Amino acid sequence: NTKDIGVVAQEVEKVLPELVTTRESGYKAVKYDKLTVLLIEAVKEQQKQIEELKDLVGSLIKKS
Repeated sequence: NTKDIGVVAQEVEKVLPELVTTRESGYKAVKYDKLTVLLIEAVKEQQKQIEELKDLVGSLIKKS
């Protein structure tokens, strides 16, 4: 008894239309293989920003 997890294709299409395809049935589908790569890169970039902010906070604390 498992539940499927996913995103709404129409919402993804607004931001990244190249990741959505329309099937012959008319239903939209997300190209999850391409979405995964983008999400991994976004997490990497976010982690970089977190590290930079941690360094900045550390230097501000040392100055006070």
